[in-house]
Amino acid sequence: MILIGFCWSGRFPSDAYSLIEAAITIPVAFILTTLLVIWYRHGNREAGWLIFPSLLPLTMGGLFDLGFTSIILGWQRFDFLDSLIPIGLLQFQPTDLANLLFLIAIAIVMFFRFTRVSREQARSEAELAAARDVQQRLVPASLPHIAGYQIAAAYLPAAEVGGDFYQIFKDPNGDTLIVIGDVSGKGLKAAMTGALTIGSLRTLAAEGLAPARLLARLNAQIYAAQNDGFVTCLAMRASAGGAITLANAGHLAPYHNGVEISLEPSLPLGITVDTQYSESSLSLPPGATLTLLSDGVVEARNKAAELFGFDRTRAISTQPAESIAAAAQAHGQEDDITVLTLTRYPSDVRES
Repeated sequence: MILIGFCWSGRFPSDAYSLIEAAITIPVAFILTTLLVIWYRHGNREAGWLIFPSLLPLTMGGLFDLGFTSIILGWQRFDFLDSLIPIGLLQFQPTDLANLLFLIAIAIVMFFRFTRVSREQARSEAELAAARDVQQRLVPASLPHIAGYQIAAAYLPAAEVGGDFYQIFKDPNGDTLIVIGDVSGKGLKAAMTGALTIGSLRTLAAEGLAPARLLARLNAQIYAAQNDGFVTCLAMRASAGGAITLANAGHLAPYHNGVEISLEPSLPLGITVDTQYSESSLSLPPGATLTLLSDGVVEARNKAAELFGFDRTRAISTQPAESIAAAAQAHGQEDDITVLTLTRYPSDVRES
C-alpha cells in the first residue's frame, strides 16, 4: 500500500512496482495452489474445487506481468498481454476477471460448506435429543416402596449426555434388588449401552439371582454386545430385616453411616467375558443409612480445577441424597451425578 501511494505521487516508478508485485504475488499464488492440492489429496474435496480457480489469478497475473515487461523492454511481441479486455461498455484487466472468478469459486465453496455444517448441526441436535430421550429411561420415573426402608434418590444429568443409571427391582423371594452404574463414554452410544444394560437387568432380576451371579451374567451379555466400552456397576440385595448383600464391578463403594464399605476390587462389566465377582454382606441396624453414588460426585471440578474428592464426599455422605448431589453440582458438575440413600426404619417407627 505504501508503494502504491509512492507510485501515485510519482516518487516510485510504476514499472519497478509491477516487477516487485509480480515477484511477491506469483510465489504466494503458487504456494496457495500447492496447498490446495495437498489438502485435496488428504481428502478435502472442497480444496479440490478451488485448485483450478486458484490458478486463474496466477496465470493471468503472470501473463499480464509478461506483457508489461515486454512493453518496458521494448519486445513488442507480448505487448498485447497488457491490454484491457472490453466487455460491453466496460474494460477490464485479465487479472481482474481472474480474481473475480476465484472469488466466485470461494463463495460457492463457502455456500456448500455452510450447508453441510448446517446439516451436520441438525443431525447432531437430533442425535442429542434422541440420547436425552434414552437417558430419561435409565432411571425409574418414581421410587417404589421398599418394606423396612426409606429410599431417596437424586439424579442430575450433565449438559453432555452421559450414562448414569439406577434401577430398583422386587426379588421373587421378597427382597429388593438395587443396581447403580455408569456407562463409559458420552452421547447416544453411551445412552444406548445404558438402555441395553437396563433391558438385560430386567430379565436377570426376574430370576432372583444373587448379586455376584447377576453381575457375572450381565457382564457376559454386555461383552457379547461388543460396544467397545464398559460399565461400572454395583448390585445390592436388601431384605426387610436389614440383611444387605453387595457385589461390585468397578463402581464406587457405598458408605455406611459415613464410612466407606470395603469391597474387593473387580473389573467393570464388558471388559472380559469370564470375570467373576465376589459378594460382601452386612447387617443394617435400624436407623442406619447406606449411600450409593456415581463418580460424578467425587469428580466434580471447580474453576480452579480442584476435585470435589473423596474426603468431601465422605464428610457429607450421611446427608440426604438431594443435599449430596446439590453440593457436588455447586462445586462444578462435569458428569452425571447420581446419589441413592437407603435408610432402615428405626425400630420404633412403623410403616404407614
